[in-house]
Amino acid sequence: MSNNSDQGNGSRVRVWVLTALRIVVTLLLFYALTLFVSLNEVADAFLSARFEYIAVALLLGVLNLGLQLMKWRYFTRLANPAGSHLETIASLLFGITVGVITPGQLGELGGRALRHHSVSAAKIIGLTLIDKFQMLLVMGITGVVSYVVFFSLPAWYKVLIVGVVWILFTYLFFRPSIIGALLRLAPKKIRQHPWTEDLKLSLSLLKPKDLVFAFCVTLAFYGVVYVQMYLLLNAFSPVNWWETFLGFAAMMFLKSVIPISFGDLGVREASSVYFYSQVGIPEAAALNASLLLFFINIAIPALLGLLFIPKFPRPLPEDLQQDSGSSGRAS
Repeated sequence: MSNNSDQGNGSRVRVWVLTALRIVVTLLLFYALTLFVSLNEVADAFLSARFEYIAVALLLGVLNLGLQLMKWRYFTRLANPAGSHLETIASLLFGITVGVITPGQLGELGGRALRHHSVSAAKIIGLTLIDKFQMLLVMGITGVVSYVVFFSLPAWYKVLIVGVVWILFTYLFFRPSIIGALLRLAPKKIRQHPWTEDLKLSLSLLKPKDLVFAFCVTLAFYGVVYVQMYLLLNAFSPVNWWETFLGFAAMMFLKSVIPISFGDLGVREASSVYFYSQVGIPEAAALNASLLLFFINIAIPALLGLLFIPKFPRPLPEDLQQDSGSSGRAS
């Protein structure tokens, strides 16, 4: 009993330490931003913003969340058609809440599973992995375009890189079984765990038509966020669609592959300022737009997710647990 307690305390300590480190990284990144971006310019830009653009971007956040719910509902119904809509909403929103405080939003795996009771946790984790993996691939497909534009390369080399990455990432998108293949490389203890079989089963639930649907919804979700960024940038400074795409695509992919901060804060803003400055967009406009994008698409859903914090049973004192265990063995 004491060993389990020590392991539990050690895990909690590691979680708190990692969370603290992410907060420190976030603060350091924002401090570094203040060395390149004038806070007075940021404040002046916000005070003179076109708030009708911000309002439309805020409304699009509802559509954004609706697309996520539609895709998650579709996925979970493959595992259990009888699951309720409320369960789907609670699972997605609480997953976002937990994901904010974990690197790369990995906590979203457990957060969704904790609030989805009609499907096994392993299946929910498997479906969430597919969901996040697909989003990463779409960001890679679009992000590679922006990177080859930003870097000075021969035209034929750019076409070759884009073509190879698009073919590879699209292939991976429609082959979620790749996650199962990676599981075979895991240690024996993990491969033989009962959850692993459930996870593999969740991977087998998706048929070709389901993957086409998921691809379309994921692209639509990405497109909505892109339009939001366009509106938010233009709220502070005139920007065209192509310039918006270049900075947006580069920023979205970079923040996903460098999950080192609290809710990707700091990484998102620093990369936005850097990439948009390369196409002549003011740093203050890029910083304000990226912060608002975080507030609309992450902070608001995460706050809503607090309404669905699960109620955990209070653990028994150690002496009562021992008594309970003894009586159980006697019976």
